[in-house]
Amino acid sequence: MAACSGDSNAPESTQPEATPVEVVEQWLESMSEGDFATAELLVEPVGVAVIAAVESNLRSDELVGLLQEGFSADLRDDYWDGFRSGFETFSGASFDRIMAGTAESIPGTSVHMSVGLSADSMTGQVILRSTDSGWLIDMAATVGPALVGPLGEYLTAAIGGEHAAEIGEAFSDGIVPGLDAAVAQDPAQTALSFETEYIRQLAADAAG
Repeated sequence: MAACSGDSNAPESTQPEATPVEVVEQWLESMSEGDFATAELLVEPVGVAVIAAVESNLRSDELVGLLQEGFSADLRDDYWDGFRSGFETFSGASFDRIMAGTAESIPGTSVHMSVGLSADSMTGQVILRSTDSGWLIDMAATVGPALVGPLGEYLTAAIGGEHAAEIGEAFSDGIVPGLDAAVAQDPAQTALSFETEYIRQLAADAAG
């Protein structure tokens, strides 16, 4: 199951040979320019669909439609424009001032790497995941830890519904690996580790 772009004018693919740092640089540039069609292609699709559904309070059937058909151009632009505004307000740094640093491996995972971010006094990171399409930004790993509570609540609400299997699969494929990477990077986050295990079991049960 994978979400794909709903915009026929979007580029067909990213560059599979791009390094994690190059992917982050492309993403920062596209976000700065408001080129959300390109920004979407640089992000792992299943995880961002679930994240968008949780943040936007989409119904279960709407999430399944998003997973099957991808973002419409309007929904994509609304989501990424809101993400950009929220990030810049929270961090105090605009995307055109953010610089990508070096890529570092994350102990305990062979498919995730982190890339540091900096702008003036702001520092942060983006976590990427190796996929068949090359390195892509893993939103579940990057922002999922801050949303782990709502993610668990959303999945709990979907259990027993007609779309439970599809949503459980999406969480198993697009959310749990990213949360595992975040836990591997900082094992001291005991609450995150506990919530990740809860989501893992719920997703497995839902997917059947």
